[in-house]
Amino acid sequence: MSCHCHGTHDSTCPKENTECKESRERKRNFLFLGIGVLLLLAAFLLSYFDPSPFKEMSWSHFKDPDFFSSLTFGSFVLYSFDYLILSYTLITKMVEEIREKNYINEFTLMLVATIGAFAICEFPEAVLVVLFSIVGEMLEDYATEKSSQSIKKLVNDMPLYAHVLQEDGTFQDKNPETLPVGSILEIRPGEKIAVDGILAKGKTTLDLSSINGESLPKEAEEGDKLFSGSINLSSSILMRTEKTYQNSTLSKIMELVENEQGKKAKSEKFITRFSKFYTPLVVLVALVVFLVGYGLSGFVWEGTNGGEEWLYRALSILLISCPCALVISVPISFFAGIGRASRFGVLIKGSLPMENLARSNSFFFDKTGTLTEGNFVLENKVEEEYLAIAASLENKSTHPLGKAIVNAYKGKMKDVEDFLNVPGFGIQGKIQGETYLIGNKKYLLANGVEDFPEEKTPYKVLYLAPKDGKRLASFIVTDQIKPDAKEAIADLKAERVNATVMLSGDDERIAKAVQEKIGLDAYRGNLLPEEKLDCLKEAMKTGKVAFIGDGINDSPSLLASDVGIAMGALGSDAAIEASDIVVMDDSLKKVAEGRRLAKRTMLNVIVGVSFAILVKMLIMILVALGYCGDFAMILGTFSDTGIMAICVLHSMSLMLYREKYIDSKNKKKNT
Repeated sequence: MSCHCHGTHDSTCPKENTECKESRERKRNFLFLGIGVLLLLAAFLLSYFDPSPFKEMSWSHFKDPDFFSSLTFGSFVLYSFDYLILSYTLITKMVEEIREKNYINEFTLMLVATIGAFAICEFPEAVLVVLFSIVGEMLEDYATEKSSQSIKKLVNDMPLYAHVLQEDGTFQDKNPETLPVGSILEIRPGEKIAVDGILAKGKTTLDLSSINGESLPKEAEEGDKLFSGSINLSSSILMRTEKTYQNSTLSKIMELVENEQGKKAKSEKFITRFSKFYTPLVVLVALVVFLVGYGLSGFVWEGTNGGEEWLYRALSILLISCPCALVISVPISFFAGIGRASRFGVLIKGSLPMENLARSNSFFFDKTGTLTEGNFVLENKVEEEYLAIAASLENKSTHPLGKAIVNAYKGKMKDVEDFLNVPGFGIQGKIQGETYLIGNKKYLLANGVEDFPEEKTPYKVLYLAPKDGKRLASFIVTDQIKPDAKEAIADLKAERVNATVMLSGDDERIAKAVQEKIGLDAYRGNLLPEEKLDCLKEAMKTGKVAFIGDGINDSPSLLASDVGIAMGALGSDAAIEASDIVVMDDSLKKVAEGRRLAKRTMLNVIVGVSFAILVKMLIMILVALGYCGDFAMILGTFSDTGIMAICVLHSMSLMLYREKYIDSKNKKKNT
């Protein structure tokens, strides 16, 4: 089987492809499950239809030569073979955990319990524990895979290629990774810049929001620096490359992502942490029961209350401790939780992100595209007459700020003559014989408009005036805050999170204004991707941290945080790939909804595990004290399969979870 690593097709690769490994594990689990079930059924049927006196399996039967020709012996062979095959999965996973320094884990627990079950001839129990662990893993993998498939559907790579100028004046598309420094490239409207360089010819407007988080587009003229990852908005330009692709801004950010991916430690699963104290406890209890009982019997091996009987009780305790209920109900809880989350558009990449989301108490947000729409709107009220003039002029332009004015005007556009666009400053045109200007203050003053006071606002302002006249109106343009942003933050606070903080690459004043409007606890502005990382790492010293973002520049932060949440509908491919959780439709309210479900899932897990352990402990005490008599095995079986059935039903109750925001919508419809 070949692994496609780093673009090669070699049969051997230094770094094993994760998808190849996961695919092999899935196939192996299916194979072991099929073999395990078939052998288990065959062994059960042989034992069930055995007419000989050896039907009830006991180690003492091995003393009788006739036993070896009975169906029960054949059943024993099949059970043993089945267990040996299935225990391969236990041993390999246990070794993997030991390499990760998890010396006592859920696989150690299962191995100890199944050996105990085998020792008292409860062969089906031993096999079932391992089979249930495989089923649990497959269910959890299935839920995670369904989320991953949905996430892959969201990822639609913008082609990253370069139109390279040839000697004959034509352009040829090339892989940007092959370009030498000094190449001349054409960047067309709507295309992503592949390599850092200098604008050699033309003027344009650039969207840098996915690189630095800056919501306002930037005007670029000849001689200005261009950064890879930014998007050309308005006109075709020529650029000269200054760096190789490997040393460009986009590559550096992706390198940060890879570094953070490597640093992100493998968190322990819930059941692994639980096994660390449960496994030694049950082994210790079984050992103490045997040693104390054997000692009280005067170290007599046979007879009533002899050492043999106390050994049987100790091994029964190990059987009762069998983690069937745990190895199946815990994965089913996560399976149900992940499945339920996907129903309302929150894709969770496994049980660890679910657990980390439940435990996160600090939520950090990017601004542009996360808390705001990334679309500009007119903030202030303007007289209809002046709005009509400004909208008619801006209707001739492609500038994003101008579109906000055009969208605000609902009337008929006026005819514009002698239109002139001065990139970076403003536009002008003649309407009904009068020449009007709209742009920044510097542009208006340079064209004879009388001096005027600037608007006191952190947002972008465009001014309208007739040429050589007085200012008529001001247009304050802002990045539109998402309609549900304020409610979403309030919802998170109602869930008693410790802090809601905005980290933005945008101007400090704009960041402050957005923070005040939405009701966040704190904010930081003018941050580079590395500085966002520093803020997160500082916060992570005091507790679990969730980061919510959508741009390429957010990818390192999404990886570095305990749980990264990407806004998937408009988010960049890099952000979606780097995240642990994806909100498919960019609804911020689903962040709080996802956390509520995550907490409910963890509560479901803890309640199920606690119930199973308490009942098992009670039965262990009864067995250890000898109160169960001949019912010891019946109670042992109930403590395993009976409790497992109850825990599974309890786990599946998560499928009935009702989303708060859906309930609120239904209430509004009914009123």
